[in-house]
Amino acid sequence: MLPSLTLAVALLAAPPAGASQGTLVVGTLAEPVSLEPHLATDVLGAEIVSNICETLVRVRPGSLRPEGVLALTWATRDQRTWTFTLRKGVFFHDGTPFDADAVVGNLEHLRRERAFPGRARRIGPHVVQVTLDRANAALLSTLSQPFYALQSPRRLEGRASEHPVGTGPFGLVSWKPGRVVLEAFQDHWGGAPRLSHVVFQRFADDEALVRALLSGKVDVSSAIDQGRVDELRAREEITLDSQSGLNLAYLALNNARPPFDDARVRLALARALDRSVIVDDVLKGYGEPAYAPLPPALFPQASRARARTRVLDRERARRLLARAGVDDGFETTLDVSREPRPYLPEPLRLGEDVRKALATIGLVVRIREVEGWAKYVELTSRGDFDMALLGWQADTLDPNDFLTALLDSGSIGTTNRSRYRSEEMDRLLKRARMESASQMRGALYRRVYALFQEEMPFVPLYHASVFAARRRGVNGLVTGPTGILSYGKAWKSE
Repeated sequence: MLPSLTLAVALLAAPPAGASQGTLVVGTLAEPVSLEPHLATDVLGAEIVSNICETLVRVRPGSLRPEGVLALTWATRDQRTWTFTLRKGVFFHDGTPFDADAVVGNLEHLRRERAFPGRARRIGPHVVQVTLDRANAALLSTLSQPFYALQSPRRLEGRASEHPVGTGPFGLVSWKPGRVVLEAFQDHWGGAPRLSHVVFQRFADDEALVRALLSGKVDVSSAIDQGRVDELRAREEITLDSQSGLNLAYLALNNARPPFDDARVRLALARALDRSVIVDDVLKGYGEPAYAPLPPALFPQASRARARTRVLDRERARRLLARAGVDDGFETTLDVSREPRPYLPEPLRLGEDVRKALATIGLVVRIREVEGWAKYVELTSRGDFDMALLGWQADTLDPNDFLTALLDSGSIGTTNRSRYRSEEMDRLLKRARMESASQMRGALYRRVYALFQEEMPFVPLYHASVFAARRRGVNGLVTGPTGILSYGKAWKSE
């Protein structure tokens, strides 16, 4: 049995020579919704899980190409049947060997929990064949997502810790309100981490987080409010990294409730919102208005496409409401979480901006504040709302996963929180998933964009730039293509 992961007194005592050393404190403003690897879809939960559990493949940092993690090689002839050769000599944190049986068990669990569209079978001790229900050219991108990370079979069978048990550089040893502690896994196949612990510490607000960062109580944070950027850039002890956000903040409209079941009403709301004003007010200019369901970097071919909703036209919005039979406007509620997210740094401020804009076309909007992101996700997932402020962060650089999560009717009840249902949209997304030729996929996604503009299932608001601040002396952080930080190669110098 490999060494168990226990916190013990390691946080207080210096580790022995040659062992991992030092604790890195990551400042956050939120609680993870879930640390259940196959269910962790929130940004913070995904980052924590990604440092505990590993996927078969990942997207190479600074590239769009997949590379192996727990899988060394893979092959397919028809995009439907895939063969993976696995890395040998890998162990889970509980001592269970990583092998073909572990992969089969995980994919079966994912089939039950996330409707993974395929079955896996053992070909050899370290060879797995995956047969999909239908061809999917985006399979490698899908398998690179954090919630496709692999867990110990003993843990999946309920015979191990209630904590996630993976093969990653760190293991979870405690999760209490406001604090998550990870400990180095000394027998990681890629070598022991240089850090002994990574602690995710939640702070009450942005002011408290920045004070902790400047005083040295926090080493790293990607929960940096856009309004703090100039202040932190001026500090010599802080390094501020930025990137265009592969995210989307949007106004979710419950398509299953009148009057939002009428596309004319949804289009009217899109015409009533001045996205540029919202970007300046909420993001302090560190972002860009959104008019489509994808960040431009994920589908640059469509970024030049003309979107009718780009034009602010409140007179046109009022005419659309009149055609829908609500020419006098209507009363409705807007749900807003008090808990900020990277793409929703000031949710209450954004809610007020939306309320004022919709008042110009006759809507009386009552803001309903919801405390706690987990409760907010549960409420919106079951459709218990009229309108809500939500967002999505790209898990991969393939358009399929982003669009399927937000627009496919099969995602209603989970990530399709607008409850949009369209046979035509489902058909287009299915064809795009099966198509391996890039030109044909591009043509299909342009049709997805056109249909989105006609039906406006939700109203895109903006793409927020994202920032990560680190104190001088923090080295070796790796930022993945979707902004998730990896700590396995990080260390702290004096």
